Amino acid sequence: MSKKELLAEYITSDLISYIVEDEKIPMLKAMQKLYSSETFSKINDFETGLYLESSPYVYDLYKTEKQNGKLMQIEI
Repeated sequence: MSKKELLAEYITSDLISYIVEDEKIPMLKAMQKLYSSETFSKINDFETGLYLESSPYVYDLYKTEKQNGKLMQIEI
């Protein structure tokens, strides 16, 4: 497994944990929600560089995607 793939796996694992905790749903349901998101696709598209970001940052992107129905970059 490459370093990029490993980093993407770490973020994915963290995001699933965050979803389980925040939404109080089973892990399998959280996995389904994340895996069907645009955020997950972008984590695994190494051209985006999203796999290099922190898990909390990527989770905020995921939550914004769910609120708006599409992935939007967060402006700070």
